[in-house]
Amino acid sequence: MTSVARRFGLSLIAVSLAILATVGVVRAGEDDFPRPKSLEPAIGFWRDIFATYSQHQVVVHDDWYLGKVYEVVDFRSWVSEGEPLTSSQVNEKKRQVDEATARVRDILLRIDANGGSAEGLGPDERKVYTMFADVRGADKFREAAERIRTQTGLRERFALGIARQRGYLDRMERVFRQDGLPPELARLPLIESCFNVEAYSKVGAAGVWQFMPATGKQYLHISTGVDERRDPMRATQAAARHLSRDYDALGAWPLAITAYNHGRGGIARGASEVGSTDIGDIVARYRGKAFGFASRNFYAEFLAALDVTARADEHFGELPHIPALAGEEVAIPHAMGLHQAARLAGVSSEDLVVANPAFLSGVTEGRTYIPRGYQLRIPPGGDAVQIASAEPPPRPERTQTATKGRSKKSTQVASAKSSRGQATSSAKSSKKKALVVLHRVRPGQTLGAIARQYGTTVAAIKDLNNVGKSIQAGQRLRIPT
Repeated sequence: MTSVARRFGLSLIAVSLAILATVGVVRAGEDDFPRPKSLEPAIGFWRDIFATYSQHQVVVHDDWYLGKVYEVVDFRSWVSEGEPLTSSQVNEKKRQVDEATARVRDILLRIDANGGSAEGLGPDERKVYTMFADVRGADKFREAAERIRTQTGLRERFALGIARQRGYLDRMERVFRQDGLPPELARLPLIESCFNVEAYSKVGAAGVWQFMPATGKQYLHISTGVDERRDPMRATQAAARHLSRDYDALGAWPLAITAYNHGRGGIARGASEVGSTDIGDIVARYRGKAFGFASRNFYAEFLAALDVTARADEHFGELPHIPALAGEEVAIPHAMGLHQAARLAGVSSEDLVVANPAFLSGVTEGRTYIPRGYQLRIPPGGDAVQIASAEPPPRPERTQTATKGRSKKSTQVASAKSSRGQATSSAKSSKKKALVVLHRVRPGQTLGAIARQYGTTVAAIKDLNNVGKSIQAGQRLRIPT
C-alpha cells in the first residue's frame, strides 16, 4: 500500500477530529460510498479505462478534468491477440503519443493566442473550444496546455484481475463482513494491482493489496524467508484491520479509502485545511503537495471498479475461472526447512510452494527455515496432523574436549580419534537414512542451484540420474537428501 502521509502535530489532530466528529462512526450501512456530482466525470473516465480502452490504446486527456478527452491513439492493429509489441514498435508508439500530445498542446495555445475566442478557428480548435465551455477563467486554455496527460487502457489487465479474484471473492467478502465492514472493499485490489499476486511496485509495495513494508509489518510476517503480503487471504485480513483503523480515525468510507493510498494523516490534514469531510470538496480544493493525481483519483477509481465488476459479463463476456489457493492451514510447531515440511505433509516441495505464495527464495532455495508459528497451507490431500505434531530436532550434545590428568598432546590425539570415529559413524548412519526426492526442473535452473537447494552435490545428482551438465525445464531428477 503506497502511503505518502507525513507526521503531524497534536494540534492538527485535534482540529481534524473536531471536523470528523460530525460524521457518525458506523462502519457499514447504507450510503457507504456516496457519489459526489463533481466526481462523475472522473468515475466515467476510469470506467472507460478499465472496461473499454485496450492496453494498446493511449488516451490523451486533461489531468484535472478527466472527462475532457482530446484524442485516443490506437495501436490495436499492430499486434496479434496477446502478443507484445516489438522494440521498434515500442519506440514508434512513443513517438506517436508524443506527437499527439504536442498536437493537442498546439491547439490549446492557438485558442489562447486567439484571445480565447472561436473566431476564425479551424474544426479541431472549435471542438476543443466547445469542450471547455463549462470552465471559467481567461487563461483556461493556456493552463490546460500544461495539464495534458496520457493514460494507457487497462481492459485486458482488469478483466484478468477479475478472473483471478473470483476464486477468492467470497472468502474476502466474508473477512470484511466479519469485521463489520462493507464487503465492497474487497474490490480495492483490482485498483492496486489488478489482483496480481506477484505485483511489486518500484517503491517496494507488494502483493494484491500493495502493502508497503513498514505498514505490512504491523499486521503480517515479513522476513528474509517469508513475506505474507504475497498471500492474498493473509493480506486481505491485514487490509481489513488497516481500513477499519482508517475508518475509525476518519469517520467516512470515501476518506478511509483515499487514506489507503494517501495516508491517514494526509487525509486528516486535507479535511482540516478544506474544512469539510466531503470527498468531492477535498478533491476539488485540497492542494497538499503530496496529494497528487493518484490520490485525487483513488476514490473515483474505486467507484468505477464497483460499476465495472457489477457488469463484468457485459463488459468482458465469459471470463475464465482461475481457482484460488486451497488447503488446510496449520501452525508449524518449530522452524523447519521446506523439504522437511513437504515430507511431513506428504506432498511435493513444489506443491507446497504453490500453496504458500508468501515463501521467498530464502525458503524455496533452502537458505532459511519456515519460521515457527507460521500458518502453513497444506495442499489438498496432504497431512496436516503430521506437521502439527512434528517434534523439534534434538539438540547436539556437548562433548568434553579435555580430561583432568591428560597431557595437552594426548587430549588432542584422543579428540581427533573421537572426531574421526564420530564422522565415520555419522556417515554410515546418514547413508542408511538417505532419502531420494523427485524434483521437476524449473526454467533457468542449474544443477548447482538444485544441489544447493537440497543440500547435496552436483556429482551426487549426476551419478543418481546418469546426466551430464545440461538439464531441461520439466525434466524430473532424483535428488539424494
